[in-house]
Amino acid sequence: MDKIRVSVIKCESYDKEMLDPALDMCLNALDNFKDIIKPGKKILIKPNLLSPHEPEKAITTHPLFIECIIKKIINITKQPENIIIADSCVPTLPYTATGLKKLYEATGMSTLADRTGVMLNYDNGYSKISIAEGVSVKQIDVIKPAVTSDIIINVPKFKTHNLTITTGAVKNMFGIIPGMSKPGFHTRFFDIEMFCNLLIDINIAVKPQLTIMDGILGMEGNGPGRGGIPRKTNLILASTDCFALDNIASNIMGLAEDKNPILAEAKKRNLKGAFLENTELVGGSLSDLKIYDFMLPSVLRKEMNKNFITRILMRVAKDSLNPYPKINKKKCRGKSCKNCQKICPQSAIMNSKINRNDLIFDYKKCIRCFCCSEACPEGAISNEYTLIGNLIVNRYGFGRSKK
Repeated sequence: MDKIRVSVIKCESYDKEMLDPALDMCLNALDNFKDIIKPGKKILIKPNLLSPHEPEKAITTHPLFIECIIKKIINITKQPENIIIADSCVPTLPYTATGLKKLYEATGMSTLADRTGVMLNYDNGYSKISIAEGVSVKQIDVIKPAVTSDIIINVPKFKTHNLTITTGAVKNMFGIIPGMSKPGFHTRFFDIEMFCNLLIDINIAVKPQLTIMDGILGMEGNGPGRGGIPRKTNLILASTDCFALDNIASNIMGLAEDKNPILAEAKKRNLKGAFLENTELVGGSLSDLKIYDFMLPSVLRKEMNKNFITRILMRVAKDSLNPYPKINKKKCRGKSCKNCQKICPQSAIMNSKINRNDLIFDYKKCIRCFCCSEACPEGAISNEYTLIGNLIVNRYGFGRSKK
């Protein structure tokens, strides 16, 4: 059986002199970059534009990384006008021409378009697509460029995520869901396995022909927003298969595919790239590339010992092992912002009766989707545990993977 090739190259900077040859090496190792890119084809570049933040925060795909990809495409097609950049961010900005303009300006996409001549998507329309193989959904609305383009190039970040543990190639395609539809899906698919199957369904329906991951400046800790910590990871990854690329990236972070909730569900569906033995890593070995002290999100609980005491403890403390969002009042701007309140799919955030400027959670309504954490511009929402949960966390360990 032919293996799926995943190319990984080390690159320490976004400077053209270093990035350009490194990206060439990464793409050339796949052998089919020029076969994918054809003149006359409409090409969608789908970056991670989670929220309106500058590239140095590591929340969004770096514009210089995208620019380098664009120039390699233009060298083949000579048609910058056939390339469009599109994404739908968290709904703290409306999915309108005005909201998209603010997103592009904050993330450096506006000046990128000016330099390269490519298009930026300002069309807030969407199209319904069918997913015959869908487990969670059989049809779904996606932004128009995802349907009107002939070729999709997925350009995610090397990041952590406080719901799905990592956010890479597969999770990045959730961005083709328009605007306020995203919180609605978190409400429908509040269970992590259900939500991961939604992500898988999207990738099956709208399969990118190529994925190139920006791992030069990555993110560790409680990503994917301001709660995460930028970290120089000095990597570029590429593959024609989203699941295979995420498999390698996840293992580099120290998270085996069975512990990655997206890949675990993909394995149940027998998707080839979800099995590490089906991938061919080009550019190094996992032992050489693995970042042993990489900080995973605090929501990740290492597998406990299967002894009698633990099983009792698990039953007693089941709710305590599920983290909950908590607002840091010193960082929170209160009612002058309310991004978290606007995005919450369950309307679980409200004004405090004691101090009307403070926001509080109704944990009976909260489904632990952590949309609020993603949307907070101040990084004021952390993931916490109850007293029992903290005792278990401290006993069994979280966070950094051990060598």
